[in-house]
Amino acid sequence: MVFHKLHRAAVALILFTALLSCTKEEVYTPASISGPWVFSAENKGSGWDDIKVSDVYFFDGKGSYTVKSLSAGSSGVTYYNGKVYADQSKFSRTDGKSYSAKIGQSSNYIFESLPGVYTLVSQSPELMTFDYIGSGSAKGYRLAKVSIFEDSHAPVKPEEPDDKPDDKTLKINGSVISEGNDLVGLVSDKSTGRGIPGVTVTDGYDCVKTDANGVYQFKSNSLTRFVYYTTPAEYKVATTSSPGIPVFYKAVKPEGEIIRTDFSLDPLPGGKETSWTFVGIGDPQCCKTSEANRYSTETIPDLKKATAGLSSVYAMTLGDIVFDSTNMWPTMKASMSSVHNGTSYIVFFQTIGNHDHDSLQPDTSDNQMDDYNATSTFGKFYGPVNYSFDRGDVHVVSMDDIMVTEQKSSSKSNGKTWSYSGGFTQAQIDWLKQDIALVDNKAEKMIFICCHIPFRNSSANHYPDVLKLMDEFKEAHLMIGHTHYTQNYIYTNTHKGKGGLPLYEHIHGSACGAWWTTTSSSTVTGEPSGYTIYSIEGPHIKDWKFKGTNKPADFQLRVFDGNEVYYQSKSYPLNWYSTSQKAGTGSITVKGNANLKNCFVAQVFNDDGTYWSVELRKKSTGQKIGDFRRLANGSSTNVAMSAFYFNVKSKNSSSYSSTTASHYWYYKPASGEPANESDWVVVATQKIPGGSITHEYSCEKISTEADFAKEFYF
Repeated sequence: MVFHKLHRAAVALILFTALLSCTKEEVYTPASISGPWVFSAENKGSGWDDIKVSDVYFFDGKGSYTVKSLSAGSSGVTYYNGKVYADQSKFSRTDGKSYSAKIGQSSNYIFESLPGVYTLVSQSPELMTFDYIGSGSAKGYRLAKVSIFEDSHAPVKPEEPDDKPDDKTLKINGSVISEGNDLVGLVSDKSTGRGIPGVTVTDGYDCVKTDANGVYQFKSNSLTRFVYYTTPAEYKVATTSSPGIPVFYKAVKPEGEIIRTDFSLDPLPGGKETSWTFVGIGDPQCCKTSEANRYSTETIPDLKKATAGLSSVYAMTLGDIVFDSTNMWPTMKASMSSVHNGTSYIVFFQTIGNHDHDSLQPDTSDNQMDDYNATSTFGKFYGPVNYSFDRGDVHVVSMDDIMVTEQKSSSKSNGKTWSYSGGFTQAQIDWLKQDIALVDNKAEKMIFICCHIPFRNSSANHYPDVLKLMDEFKEAHLMIGHTHYTQNYIYTNTHKGKGGLPLYEHIHGSACGAWWTTTSSSTVTGEPSGYTIYSIEGPHIKDWKFKGTNKPADFQLRVFDGNEVYYQSKSYPLNWYSTSQKAGTGSITVKGNANLKNCFVAQVFNDDGTYWSVELRKKSTGQKIGDFRRLANGSSTNVAMSAFYFNVKSKNSSSYSSTTASHYWYYKPASGEPANESDWVVVATQKIPGGSITHEYSCEKISTEADFAKEFYF
């Protein structure tokens, strides 16, 4: 990745020094440097030998490079199309030091690669000339406009250079930059050095595609923070030196100058990944080091083990990475870097959540500017909050669907948190429309839109606009967090893809469970804390499975006795069949359901009412005894879990009596006494939408009060 910021037409600098004759006729007048000049480039060399500094230098901010046994202007070095080309064997690295350019007495540059003072002689948008004084000799050096150093694949040099010093028209790789465009650059292929056409580049407000030469250009927005690209399916996701942290962006600050940002992409050896793995992780939500340590020592190792042997694994954290605790950002970022799963490194993308909005930023009562300011800290660690990338035949979008309103007090590290609503601004919708419009062959591809707050077919704050845009794809899925319980919402009668399947909203249970309650392994509705693994084949989710942290892969349900009364000797005895029970010092309602009386109650952690079914079978023969019926959403809480949290863990929040998502199925045996039944097994069957894969999960034990400490906790 190459970033340059220059005045007017000046863009992309690399130090190319050429020995010049210094005669008496040449008169130099020292001049001070005005504005920022950035000397940087990208090279592909490695393991170069150390030798003495010679006459020709290439400076990249990290080292000094010299031509072996060549003089300036030798045929071994080609300057063409804004680039310097030469075979790697022609160059060597002087040493391993980090070099930098320093201003001396406002008019001099000191280059540490060769001791001495470099006096600035002249300056133009295309060229800077220096006079070198040192070791009793005088040499002249020039700083020419060059964008990238490549060590091979030099193209044929044309008759005339692409950019002439006296040509006022700014060109990049053969493309003329239109007047008024201040965000410009080249997206090139690392293996060939050639520009890549058709790559989407954006500043988060406008989207363009690179032209036939791999060049992009557009006018920045006044709020622009980053310039970034949509990683094409045929190229690797660029990461930092710590594998697993994507770097598809560069921070910029438009100030009326031309800002050139080049990106160099590494092609995937076998082309696009038609088969790959997506992992959805809800709410790590760590507010202190002990919680981050649990995420690092429980969730991450479990994820590594569950994906072992898979070479193309991309994870998306679906918001609330921290918990109003800006001091936790470095620790959380480190926890998701260099995560090796046995075959390769897992790449972790991030979606911003409400608790990731920095409440240390001032509340100005201008909600849109407050939201903009509150995302700045997230940006410092992870880049833009609205972005996309392509893997295989899938277009993945991550967006901020938090709209902050005002601040209130918090017990967490920041001392404050943001009140908020879910939704998008008009500017975000305009960006998304542009992003999706630039996706080729949408009707043959799948789209994932990753956000924090659930949609559930909401008509508020532009949610319908997003859902409508998703209908343009063959298959569409929303990937969501926030709730601390799992839920699947299927848009059967409202939205479907071109392939015929309804839009599917996956609401992921939290990695932190019930907010890292001491030794907690349970969400607020009783399923294990964990994540979901999706196997992608072309434009389709071939298979998926919820994975409980430190639980067997086939642990997908529990069975309860609908007649049991839990914790009769405690303050809040609760049962499955009473519709209005009270618990906690605030007299919180715990809702049971009369249909569950005398029944087996099966809790299926990641179910839905369309693609799942549950049966009671004879354990000895496998013969079906009868079908379970599913409770409607909102008709019951997980009473067993609520009883445990209120009576044993002394919780006092309605979060622990949630009825929003129902995972509860019931079947009444002939005896009406589940505890007295024998030779039975409950079997839950999942049919993956749009394919032939079917899973069966079984449970042959009733979870009783005595089991809860083990069931809900480690």
